[in-house]
Amino acid sequence: MSSPEIEFLYKLTDFGIKLGLEKILFLLKKFGNPHLKYPSILIGGTNGKGSVAKTLSEILKSAGYKTGLYISPHLVDIKERISISGKKIEEEEFKEKIRDLKKILSKLPYHMYPTFFEAITSIAFSYFAEKKIDILICEVGMGGRFDATNVLPSFLEIITRIGIEHTKYLGKTYREIAREKAGIIKERSIVISSKQNIEAEEVIKNKVKEKKAEIYFYGKDFFSRRVQKGIEGQKFNFYGKEKIRNIKIPLLGKYQIENVSLAIQSSLIMKENGFRIERKDIYEGVKRVEWPGRFQILKEKPLIILDGAHNPDGINSLLSTIKDIFPDKKFSFLVAILKDKDYLKMVRKISKFADEIIFAKLETERGIEPEKLSSILRENKKIKIFSSVKESWEYIEKTEKNWIICGSLYLAGEILSLKGE
Repeated sequence: MSSPEIEFLYKLTDFGIKLGLEKILFLLKKFGNPHLKYPSILIGGTNGKGSVAKTLSEILKSAGYKTGLYISPHLVDIKERISISGKKIEEEEFKEKIRDLKKILSKLPYHMYPTFFEAITSIAFSYFAEKKIDILICEVGMGGRFDATNVLPSFLEIITRIGIEHTKYLGKTYREIAREKAGIIKERSIVISSKQNIEAEEVIKNKVKEKKAEIYFYGKDFFSRRVQKGIEGQKFNFYGKEKIRNIKIPLLGKYQIENVSLAIQSSLIMKENGFRIERKDIYEGVKRVEWPGRFQILKEKPLIILDGAHNPDGINSLLSTIKDIFPDKKFSFLVAILKDKDYLKMVRKISKFADEIIFAKLETERGIEPEKLSSILRENKKIKIFSSVKESWEYIEKTEKNWIICGSLYLAGEILSLKGE
């Protein structure tokens, strides 16, 4: 049962998404401008932000830094969003911070109330200042330019692969979306970017030039070569600011090698800029990264794999990873998707690959009705519909098939909750 404080926080979702930084800046001023009290790194993009943030935070933790990590969304517990050196905020401290926020809001008219994301961001930044962290690794929520996290005076920005999503707010083309994502780049900062679509790359380069920043692109200025793969993880060589061989990571999928490489290149650039980071910290940090809901193998015989892929690019990465690691196996799919995603493309991509597809209803009102998803498939495909994720999970556990569970991080969260993780 959630507390009255956490229920209050969730009620702020009624205020919807309002682009702009005025409210978050106002709130942070009331909290004493905590975001100005520690150095920060911002991580934007579409897919892979969380993996990069988690990996870089583990490297810094290995190097002895008291590292704040702010991510979104959470999978099971809202407190996952706010952690220091791998330990999430304590329940009582979190509730105390919400009470502080309520005191601030009690003196304000409703039109000045923040969104849920603005509220939890201000709570996180205040908590990190109170705990006197050495550095903050912060994942951008949606977009970048007007995202609440963009109030941070970051000295380094990382931009993961940009894809088409949140088109209602960010635009419908790579160029428009990249303009929003590149909005996190600060004056004379350092930028590390994934390999990008040509339009997105051009936008990022122009923003870097405008801000007199410095940029490193994966595939051009640094790159990696995989040397080993298996169900237990991967091994690769990194070529960037330094050459580092035989790096072991537990994360599966070629795309994770790119994500980890962004974090490694960032750590090496930080080392050049005065941070004490040794090679052993990189080896130790990346080896420790656990990231639930990202090609997570829940069961081996038969296989049940959980992945938070929630847009067409994410589905592409998921399908290529399945082919890469399990080329001879057939899979059925459990799918649930949010209304604001490109579900047509997602379901069509999955249907070409799936042996059977089942659609489940998510607990959140943001989820698409499973009947609507099933109506996309006209071909003779084995389809089932379930009125809850719990029912669909009970069904797949009884079968002797290999399953992939994907389509939403909310779905991943519900599955992990059912498993008690």
